Amino acid sequence: MAASAWRGTEPTPADPILGLVAAFKADNTSRKVNLAQGAYRTDDGLPFVLESVKEAERRTANALANGLVDKEYLPIEGDAAFRAHSARLVFGAESLSLAEGRCATLQTISGTGAVSVAAAALRQIAGAKEIFVPDPSWGNHQHIFRSAGLQVKTYSYLSWATGTTLDFGAMRCALSSDVPRGGAVLLHACAHNPTGVDPTAEQWAELAALFRERGLVALFDSAYQGYASGDLDADAAAVRAFEAEGVLPIVCQSYAKSMGLYGERIGAVNFVCSSAEEADAVMSQVKQRIIRPHYSSPPLHGARLACTVLSDAKLFSQWCTELLVMATRVQCMRATLADELRRVRAPAPDGGDWGHITSQIGMFAFTGLSAAHVDALRAHHHIYLTRDGRMSMAAMKPGDVEYIAASMRDVLCSL
Repeated sequence: MAASAWRGTEPTPADPILGLVAAFKADNTSRKVNLAQGAYRTDDGLPFVLESVKEAERRTANALANGLVDKEYLPIEGDAAFRAHSARLVFGAESLSLAEGRCATLQTISGTGAVSVAAAALRQIAGAKEIFVPDPSWGNHQHIFRSAGLQVKTYSYLSWATGTTLDFGAMRCALSSDVPRGGAVLLHACAHNPTGVDPTAEQWAELAALFRERGLVALFDSAYQGYASGDLDADAAAVRAFEAEGVLPIVCQSYAKSMGLYGERIGAVNFVCSSAEEADAVMSQVKQRIIRPHYSSPPLHGARLACTVLSDAKLFSQWCTELLVMATRVQCMRATLADELRRVRAPAPDGGDWGHITSQIGMFAFTGLSAAHVDALRAHHHIYLTRDGRMSMAAMKPGDVEYIAASMRDVLCSL
């Protein structure tokens, strides 16, 4: 046998989230709960395919059967109609950048792909060398940015005194002094992952003014528009506030959560520029220097599904209703868990009354549990969540709430 090019290669530890999912599946205990992965489930714990998406599937299949569409490659930048509708969804009908043709929008391989393309563009085209991300942030953010050749630094976000609330003063101070003028900064558009803790509308406005004054580059990760609050416009308010202030943001979008298109890998990245000519130049550079060498063109089928929902008035209305249903179920699970934790007198890690569970937003609750608490939950109660204490409320079943609360009380009182 010839010498292997991989001789001496050591295995890499599993992804902290996907590794937990694999461990959960391998757990043979009958009483187990998976609160690790960010995927929506019904009250029965089953995957949820939206009715609006099912209808889009039917229409797409019918068009294919009748020869109205084919399976040819999409252009490098993706489906034109999808890109236009996606940009309008996040920036709104009153967007000046869209009206003036100053936004270069490209379809990507879901939200991860959008952030990856944005990171590569910052490094290769804009010449950025570093990016500042909130502490904490989604675990994959740092991997993405480092893979693009960017040095990753952090700025204050969560209050480590409470472990469950925003430290806006420290955040503003860091963005005012620690980040150099013109620096790139990652922001979560809504439903900050992993904490579920967002700035208020007034704080977002203050941040937008700060970014404009200091020339900071705002890179928004918008993974939950409509899914966080049930209101598409409310969840895009931060992005729109920055654009209205005159900031030129980069906005990454995902339709994994909001449309349940997890496996279709549909997303978009939007580069707001100073002129239409600049937008055209950025589009050409991103297409030829970044996307073409990496994956040539994005997925076709999911783009058709998303575009059908976004472009048809009846399906769009149905989707909005389904978004509200999903968001409401998550909010209900938050309230139910908080009430049960109070009922069993579980001591809250932040010294409060578990109000942070309901004041946070989105699919995750940042519980305040320590890594030791999380390890004990898994070892003794077969409840799986990430070691930073992040718990997927979107995956929680009503029938599991009492068991989860009792288990949390047990580890909180014993450690």
